Amino acid sequence: MSNDETKIKMLTLEEANALLPQVRLSLRSLREQRAAILRTQAQIEIEEMTGTSSEGELSPAGRAAVTKQMETFHYQTRQFEERLSELLQMGAYLKDLDTGLVDFYSRRGNEIIFLCWKEGEEEILNWHSLQGGFQNRKPL
Repeated sequence: MSNDETKIKMLTLEEANALLPQVRLSLRSLREQRAAILRTQAQIEIEEMTGTSSEGELSPAGRAAVTKQMETFHYQTRQFEERLSELLQMGAYLKDLDTGLVDFYSRRGNEIIFLCWKEGEEEILNWHSLQGGFQNRKPL
């Protein structure tokens, strides 16, 4: 990891709110990518079950099908990780893909905090300490 990636990106409330349209698109894309990865995983399992002989050996055709699916799986996984990395580079930290929970580092006086946003909210309305989580969030 380069120094650029390890550096924490601090955002003002305005900057974080300005990222929300992009964050919403990223969440949708990540969910679609995750669904594709899960379909590929299921396909690999099906190929392994149907292409295996009673002795537990994969047939050459089964092995070829599994290899092709594994290549797809690795490609999809890389795409997912790249999208996640793009979010991080913007300054958005995905906490929960299912609920669309995203935090942004910010400052409140001298304290470093997380601005806390959940998909469905028009804008960022809450914050919490770095140790706190969603259940400890407070109105701005």
